[in-house]
Amino acid sequence: MYTILISMLIGATSGAIWTVLEFWKTWQMGIVLFVLVSIVSFIVISRVMARRIEPQFQVIQKQIQAGQIQIAISQLEDMMPLCRWQMLLKGQIHAQIGLLAYANGDETRAQEHLSKAGMRATEAKLAHAALEYRNGRKEQAREALDIAIRANKKQIMPYHVYAWMLAKDGARDAAINKLVEAEKVEKSNESTQENLSRLRNGKKLNMKRFGMAWFGLQLEKPPAQYRAGQGQAGRKGFRQKPQRRG
Repeated sequence: MYTILISMLIGATSGAIWTVLEFWKTWQMGIVLFVLVSIVSFIVISRVMARRIEPQFQVIQKQIQAGQIQIAISQLEDMMPLCRWQMLLKGQIHAQIGLLAYANGDETRAQEHLSKAGMRATEAKLAHAALEYRNGRKEQAREALDIAIRANKKQIMPYHVYAWMLAKDGARDAAINKLVEAEKVEKSNESTQENLSRLRNGKKLNMKRFGMAWFGLQLEKPPAQYRAGQGQAGRKGFRQKPQRRG
């Protein structure tokens, strides 16, 4: 990545100049200076790049709100070269494109991008799991959920989606165990308590508490009151600004 290389070059130059000026007597300090200057340079360059990228995301957000999904996707694809300059941006862009494509019914493009989404892009990982599950690739769906849980252990919804899939496939005990894991993360969570009770009493899970975050996965048909909000799953990721380092 260009940002890392430039930061290291600045740090190396600073360390070398220090060492030469001191006539090679304090080369250890030159190494320390190289590390410190490289880190500071990386933080500064990353923040400058984030400030430049953020307005582009804001424009794309407005396009989505206006229903110009294909234009938004094209602009996101045009931003890909910027990933050479900003850490985590590539996974973020893949997540955004994948969510938009999935919400728009373009499963081929969604599959391509959701599989490349950043590990911490929980919504994208859930959409990827849902897409795999809907297409009969249940092992891949569980793998995507495993990644989502490992990277975002304190988020409850991945546990519930995992439990829903297990219960749907008849693995009720495994589904209960998955919700027990969720209970350990947040004991007072009402959704977890309700769904644990339902599973233990032989009932289906109730995912309505998660609203369009759940129905946007297209694993269940939303009730009439939710249908007006369809498409929101593809918009959610845009609440986040480009991630800055440091």
